[in-house]
Amino acid sequence: MTFKKLIVLSVCAAAITACSSHQGYQSYQAPAYNNPGKFGVGLGVGTTGATVEAKYAPSETVMLRGSYNYLDFSMDEEFDDIDYDGDFKANTVAGFVDIAPFHNGFIVSGGAYIGDKTLNLDATPTTNVEIGDTLFTPEEVGTLNGQAELRNFAPYAGIGYDSFISSSTNWSFNARAGIMFTGAPKAELVSANGTLSSDPRLRAELDAEVSAIEDDAEDYRYYPVVTVGLTRRF
Repeated sequence: MTFKKLIVLSVCAAAITACSSHQGYQSYQAPAYNNPGKFGVGLGVGTTGATVEAKYAPSETVMLRGSYNYLDFSMDEEFDDIDYDGDFKANTVAGFVDIAPFHNGFIVSGGAYIGDKTLNLDATPTTNVEIGDTLFTPEEVGTLNGQAELRNFAPYAGIGYDSFISSSTNWSFNARAGIMFTGAPKAELVSANGTLSSDPRLRAELDAEVSAIEDDAEDYRYYPVVTVGLTRRF
């Protein structure tokens, strides 16, 4: 699955989540707040990977959340007509403030993800490839190894549904959709095991290739966040 397909699926999920929450609000009358336990711990999964989450709801309108998230996602990507094997890894902690404006499960969220978010790239050309403005043979290039790193601090905004804030049951369900603003990627690229790997001419063209990778990787600056999970109240 390519990253662009992931974006399409995430946008669809976001639309379904928003629609479901809106319909729930129209048909649901908020009960009097009855929350015997303000703390909860849960597990989730989504486009940020596997998640362990803790939450605290001091009132029926405000909830604080913290989470640890780990993602290792493999994909094939093409940058500047070169096919790369990509591996996107994100190891983050996050903090959020959730507001329930209608005193039910519909929430509006703001917060940030902090931690490494790196796309590793590897390519071993089998035919002649154009790097920068020059054509090179597979023997001259060898293997291309690169990285595209996203900003360590990434603000987040989103909406969702979380029954923890409005329910008094021990178990609650949540579904959220939003955007992580990761900024423009910073890339690097090197050649290894090629006959020209140490040649200044190839190095100069690789520098131009880095600029092309950064331009093509602009999709990653707005990372879709779609998650679902369960929480146990304490």
